[in-house]
Amino acid sequence: MEAYRAARGDNRNRLLRVKQQKLDLNDITVFNRVAGAGSFSAAARELGMPRATVSRIVARLEAALGAQLLYRNTRRVELTGLGRAYHDATAEGLGLIGAAGEAVMAARAEPSGLLRVSAPINFGTMSLIPWISEFLDAHKQVRISLRLVDDRIDPLAERLDLAILTGPQPDSSYLSRRLAASSLILVASPVYVARRGAPERLDSLAAHDFVLFSSDLGKEGWSLDGPEGRVEITVSGRVNVKGPHAELSAALCGLGIALLPAVVTAPYIETGELVQVLPGYGRQGGTITAVFPANRHQPAALRAFLDFLVARMAEREPARPFLAGQLQTRRSDG
Repeated sequence: MEAYRAARGDNRNRLLRVKQQKLDLNDITVFNRVAGAGSFSAAARELGMPRATVSRIVARLEAALGAQLLYRNTRRVELTGLGRAYHDATAEGLGLIGAAGEAVMAARAEPSGLLRVSAPINFGTMSLIPWISEFLDAHKQVRISLRLVDDRIDPLAERLDLAILTGPQPDSSYLSRRLAASSLILVASPVYVARRGAPERLDSLAAHDFVLFSSDLGKEGWSLDGPEGRVEITVSGRVNVKGPHAELSAALCGLGIALLPAVVTAPYIETGELVQVLPGYGRQGGTITAVFPANRHQPAALRAFLDFLVARMAEREPARPFLAGQLQTRRSDG
C-alpha cells in the first residue's frame, strides 16, 4: 500500500511538472492584469480583448496549475490565497522580463536628448570640448550641457548625467567607468628649452626655473616617481600660479617647467607647443573616472558618450606616461 501511494504521488508530481512546463507567459500576464484591475471587464478593456477571451485564458491557466486562483462573482473577482501568492511571485518576474525588453530596445535606440556633464576645467577646455564637437557631429539628436569646475561635486545633487572626476571617487551608490590614468609629467615650451636647455638628469633640475603652484617663497618641494622609486626634490621659480589652467598657460608662455596631467598636455605635445622633459620622472596621480547615477536603464545617449570617451582616452594613454620611453626600450629589448 505504501509503495502504491508513493508511486501515485510520483505520477501526480510528474503530471504537475508537465502541466507547468506548458504554461504560457501571455496567460500569466492576463491573469496578473485581471488581479490588478479587480474584474474581467476592466482587464479586457486594458488589454483590448473580449471579456470572454480573458475569462477563458484565466480558466486555462487555473487548469494548467491545477488550482483556483480567483473567486468570481457578477461584479468583481478576488484572489484566492493561492492566487495571491501566485500573483505576487509572478508579477516580479514579469516586471523583470519587461524591463529586460525595454533595456534591449533602449540599447538599439538612436542616442538623443540632453546630457548634463561636468569635468575639471583644464581637461574640459583642452580635451573634452573638442571631443564633444566630434561626438555631436556623429549624433545629431544629442545636446550636451557642460559644466567645468575643479571643485568636488555630487553628481546626483547637481542633477548631472555624468561627472568626470580625478582622484578619490564618490561612494558605491554611483556607477563608474575608468577613462585613464591621471599621471603627471614634466613639460616645458620649446621657447624655454631653446633658451635654457632640457634637463638630462635629476640633479640638473636645480639649474632650471619651474612653474610653482603652492608657495610664493620662490621654491617648493616636489615628489616625483622614477626608476629608483619616489624621490623628493626642491625646485625653484620666479612665478607662482594657483590653478591647473594657469599653470598650463605659464608653461606655454615659457615661464618654466611645469608638472601637469599627461591627458591635459597631450594635445600640446602633439602640436609641438609643449615638449616633455626628463621623461623618466613624473608622478602617478590615480585615475580619471566617469561617474554617473546608478539608474537601472542608462539612456542611449549616455552609453554612446561613455563608449566614445573610453575610446578617445585609450588613443592617448600609455601605460605609464612619464616612463613611456623606458617602457618602449624594454619592449624592443624583448
